[in-house]
Amino acid sequence: MLVNQTIELGGKRRTRLDVASYGREIALASLDGRAAALRADVADAFYGLLAAQRQLKVAEESADIAARSADMADKRARAGKVSPVEATKARVAATGVQIALAGARTRVTTALEKLVNVTGSAAARDRVATGNLDDIPEAEPLSQFLQRLDTSPVARAARAEMLRSNALVSVEKAKRVPDVTFSAGMKRVITGGRPDNQAVVGVSIPLPVFDTNKGAILEAVHKAAKADADFDGERARLQLELTQTYANYENSTQEARRLKADVLPAARESLDAMSRGYQLGKFSFLDVLDAQRTLFQGQSQYVQALTDAHRAYADLSRLSGSPLRSDLRTTANLP
Repeated sequence: MLVNQTIELGGKRRTRLDVASYGREIALASLDGRAAALRADVADAFYGLLAAQRQLKVAEESADIAARSADMADKRARAGKVSPVEATKARVAATGVQIALAGARTRVTTALEKLVNVTGSAAARDRVATGNLDDIPEAEPLSQFLQRLDTSPVARAARAEMLRSNALVSVEKAKRVPDVTFSAGMKRVITGGRPDNQAVVGVSIPLPVFDTNKGAILEAVHKAAKADADFDGERARLQLELTQTYANYENSTQEARRLKADVLPAARESLDAMSRGYQLGKFSFLDVLDAQRTLFQGQSQYVQALTDAHRAYADLSRLSGSPLRSDLRTTANLP
């Protein structure tokens, strides 16, 4: 009977533990990244539904104004105050707005289905999403996002992969050091014609004369160099994407504020003035149509700016990998 015990030398066990530890960090970073992406997708779908509902209200208001304008033009045409051509133009404009209204209803249905798919809750179809689309959350300065860049899931995973690849180089290098095997046991011998038990102790060390593991080491070194380059590239890409997303957030937020404060009030005032002037015969119906078009486009542009701002804010949360201040409030308002 013989018992063998191999003692690993060269730090083989430690390097294997390092590889396993970095692999665990990659898995955890990937899990955190999926959670951050899910939060961003839910927020984007939720505010997308709010935006679709707002666009529907804008389309309904536009249809109501267009219908009243068409009715007014028809009455003035029957009274002989304007050409019947203007009444025809008004009816055509009203029909076009009705087509846009149907499209807005379809977009609400599509946005609702997107939210259902993201949340996995079919009950959302029976509820109305409630929330303040005009309330754009305030993001912290870009410098703070950049300072936390290395803690984002993408950067963590890339860094862990880089360290894991370097640890694999150490694993392959450690294989060049031969292990020591100790043997101990008993063997049966014949002494003086009589059987007897004899203790056996041995030590064996393989000599890697022809195999120094150079090929595996070279391959691991090349993979580690690639992982280092990938980490630098991923970090640069993440920094660029974060900077661009923050710029989109700021631009959309400022655009929404300007539209709300300046453009929309002026457009509505212009439409009211044109409508009153048309009734008094001071303006043509083309002037009224132009004022209507300006107001409708401004309202749609405002809703789109709000949507872009909320989407950019959600992307900031996804890229940083951590919930931002409004995430809990967004989740609470889900249908």
